[in-house]
Amino acid sequence: MKTLDKIRAAGIAIPPLDMRLEKRVPPGTGLGSGSGDAAALLDYLVSAGYPVERFAAEIGADVPFLLSQAPVALARGAGEKLAPLQAPSARWRVAVVIPAWRCVTADMFVRLDEYFHDEWKSTGGRARSEACQVFDRLVRGEFFGLLPNDFSDLLLREHGEYRALFADFYRTGAIAWGISGSGSSAFALWNENDFCGFSTTLPWVEDVLIF
Repeated sequence: MKTLDKIRAAGIAIPPLDMRLEKRVPPGTGLGSGSGDAAALLDYLVSAGYPVERFAAEIGADVPFLLSQAPVALARGAGEKLAPLQAPSARWRVAVVIPAWRCVTADMFVRLDEYFHDEWKSTGGRARSEACQVFDRLVRGEFFGLLPNDFSDLLLREHGEYRALFADFYRTGAIAWGISGSGSSAFALWNENDFCGFSTTLPWVEDVLIF
């Protein structure tokens, strides 16, 4: 609805729509739940001939990527500068673990600024190089462990429970794991031929999604 309101407020006459939303991914888990909804609506409107692609980055930094339907890409700026990457031939299995707590994206960025204080600096070039190196290692099926995410230190400080989950990932042969987006969910990757399933008995886990 926020997306639709923004487009109409800009003077683009979108007629009344009849929409039904079915969700399994809960908000506040860093999985692009709301952004995916916005991208789906934008995709429909673009296919109907409305010039609304420019609104994507204004709605959310991950919306341009989701709207692009690129399998892999590097994103810069406010998410609007996309550089698609070659889709890997490697096959992975993925587990996404949804915990009992939630993270509101806007609040998490405020807390991240407070966490870094004056140490927060622009590291775009270094981040791009780091992302490419990580991606290349995963494509080769190499073990990496904890994936870089600026929110990881903050969330690990507040929820040490993640460490037990990461240990479960390691024990079951995952090659990489980490926090998704600004939290709260965590995920892990396995090389497809090495994946023997994943489950956990940790009491704070609400759901496990396997892809």
